[in-house]
Amino acid sequence: MKRILSTICVGLLLGSTACENFLKEEPVSAISSENFYKTPADAQAGVNAVYTALSGYYGSNAWYFGDVTTEIANRGELTGGLDVLDYTPADPVFRDFWTVMYRGINYANVAIKLVPGISMEETLRKRYVAEARFLRGLFYFDLVRAFGPVPKISEPTMDDSNNRLPRASVEEIYALILEDLKAAETDLPATYASADVGRATKGAAQALLAKVYLTKGDWKNARDKAQEVIASNRYSLFPNFRDVFKVQNENGREHIFSVQFKSGNNRGGGSSFTSQFASRNPNILLNGAIAGTSIAAERPFYASFPNHYRKQISMVETFPSTYYPEITARGIAQAGPACMKYWDPAFGLTQGGDANWMVLRYADVLLMFAEAENELSGPTAAAYEAINQVRKRARDENANGVSEPAETALLPDLTGLTKDTFRLAVWEERRMELCFEGHHRWDLLRTGRFIDALKASGRTAEQKHLLFPIPDLEISANPALTQNAGYPQ
Repeated sequence: MKRILSTICVGLLLGSTACENFLKEEPVSAISSENFYKTPADAQAGVNAVYTALSGYYGSNAWYFGDVTTEIANRGELTGGLDVLDYTPADPVFRDFWTVMYRGINYANVAIKLVPGISMEETLRKRYVAEARFLRGLFYFDLVRAFGPVPKISEPTMDDSNNRLPRASVEEIYALILEDLKAAETDLPATYASADVGRATKGAAQALLAKVYLTKGDWKNARDKAQEVIASNRYSLFPNFRDVFKVQNENGREHIFSVQFKSGNNRGGGSSFTSQFASRNPNILLNGAIAGTSIAAERPFYASFPNHYRKQISMVETFPSTYYPEITARGIAQAGPACMKYWDPAFGLTQGGDANWMVLRYADVLLMFAEAENELSGPTAAAYEAINQVRKRARDENANGVSEPAETALLPDLTGLTKDTFRLAVWEERRMELCFEGHHRWDLLRTGRFIDALKASGRTAEQKHLLFPIPDLEISANPALTQNAGYPQ
């Protein structure tokens, strides 16, 4: 689905200027079937536009919010000045986040409302609407976890009325998310032909539902949805942990839903993850320039990580290494061990990189299942099987599927745990398996560990940091918005 990155402007969004060049002197103040959404091609273009909003968040800030605001990562060479927790409503990173999410929601609202009126093949029409609803559910899930109550906009922006909506309750937002994802699950296909690989699938909707239920503490539905993904037999772990992150394996057996990027795209379709995560290597930078990373592993996290194969692929302390011999050392100072999951050897040879951002992958689903199953029934055989699959792959450097004594000594199978100790083991497994993939903050928040975890690492976390500040520009533009507690009103 690499071609999905083509964009289209469809109406106004909370004062956004994203469509200025297209609209020129005659801004569209209303969206109707008269000016767009007449043909199946229009429907496809409109839904493709919803996907473009993904790159605006997952291509730049997903790791900042999900990992750098926790104890496992810092801002790499960009570290300095105030602690990352000392953010304010004026910080543009929150304005960007808010704007990108609501832009995607508006695009989705338009597609959801207008695609059903197009004369076209029914299954395809339903699929397009389901894709838009999956994406809207994902955007709102990102928003509600970050900001708490947010405006609920479920109709296209026809005028400026959407600019004056108050914050809906968290419960209202989650109700919309669940409604969207259940509808998407019904009408999304299990797989696609090669030209459309990368679009949202039934399995993606089920996996995201499992994560939403897990976040809400609805253990039964979380367990059941994760089990549906497992029982579908459409996904499995790559035998070799490094294969999960190789660009040639993108959209592979373990990748349930990924944001698509393509190098060599003059419109900016390539990803910059390799530079942002591992820019200490001059060979991966465009034009031979030296740049600073946006993320690096905190040294205490690096030191606490068991020294098995998964660690060697996830992080590198010095260049070159046994696992990344193609990296040329230049003696550049490091701000902590480098995060290597998004390493693309071809980066810098073309415009951007090919590395996709993985929103949902199968190892995450296995660990969600193990956690929910344990909460329901204690550490059952099924819960052990799920988590031990992940651990077995993590230690299996030669990917032969055999639990060799030396490997097992470093990362043994879990057994004989209580419900409480199994819970802790799953949390720690998620911290190791999914590090630098944008999950950790949300795991800490949903399990009530965020403040304690950051305080233990010496960070100045307090109650207000459980939510991000509402951007001050949004509050200035919308008098119905209120600020989160603890931030300047």
